[in-house]
Amino acid sequence: MNTCTIELPEGRTIAFTFDPAQTLLDAAAQAGWELPHSCRRGNCESCRVQVLEGAVHPPARQGSALLCMSRGCGDVRIAADRAEPVSGAARKTVQARLYRLRMAAPDVAVIDLRFPAGVKVPFKAGQYLQVHLAGAQPRSFSMSSAPRAADGVQLQVRVLPGSLFGEQVLPTLKPGDTLALELPFGDFYLREGPAPVIMVAGGTGFAPMQSILEDALARQPERRFTLYWGARRADGLYALEQVAKWQRRHANFRFVGVLSEGETADTGMRQGLVHEAVLADHADLSGHQVYVCGNPAMVGLARERFVRERALPKASFFADAFAATAQA
Repeated sequence: MNTCTIELPEGRTIAFTFDPAQTLLDAAAQAGWELPHSCRRGNCESCRVQVLEGAVHPPARQGSALLCMSRGCGDVRIAADRAEPVSGAARKTVQARLYRLRMAAPDVAVIDLRFPAGVKVPFKAGQYLQVHLAGAQPRSFSMSSAPRAADGVQLQVRVLPGSLFGEQVLPTLKPGDTLALELPFGDFYLREGPAPVIMVAGGTGFAPMQSILEDALARQPERRFTLYWGARRADGLYALEQVAKWQRRHANFRFVGVLSEGETADTGMRQGLVHEAVLADHADLSGHQVYVCGNPAMVGLARERFVRERALPKASFFADAFAATAQA
């Protein structure tokens, strides 16, 4: 067995042994540590770390590597933004039944699924699940329902041309049909504390934000939450009724809608890119927690600029970056 040592901010270190056949991300989880990650397929860059000593396979690129793809070649030492004890919630595979399916926008399906009678699967608001399909790799989707509804989940799925799940599976589903789900996955969930929270969503990146806000606004009414939600056109902001409810009920919740292409006159929306709206509103993010969910390019730009230009601590940036299967 080899040893992986992780250098963390403020001079902390942790270490664990690993089997060279495992990825470093899986080995850390087995040892009881949750490191930043999202897609587990090497697309999102959320688990990229600096390799300080030792070698990994595939070889480090410019001194860095993706934990979800890398296996250690002997002892290694890496630097990560954070490491947290793994949640005690056990991951389960269940056969969920379709309860309801509706189109919230021309290219967004909202899917309500129910677990078998008596089955509950605990998860944290913001985490994701995997749908297992015969003869294909699992598809990952954020859960948009709050954890208190542990007898089922809601998904918000963007339907893209050529996508296996959106174009080939969804049209065949009818109420009562089953899907094999495995959950929960991911470290995208709200950290406790008094720090004001900024949430940045692109398109269906709104899904985990809905889960987090439904859970947190009731529990932490004194904490400040600001949601920036961006889309190309107005119909991409497909859950504004839900947003309006939060605005009416919670004095410390603020919403900013951003359209990159659509007309904003008389809509109350801003024109531009969603992460740039955050930059325009905040000269200093040093005292905030920031949660970003959307395509990898947007997440990467937000991380870079918030840290470099607005003094956001790296350890206070939490991301769930996704690329649809048709785009990956």
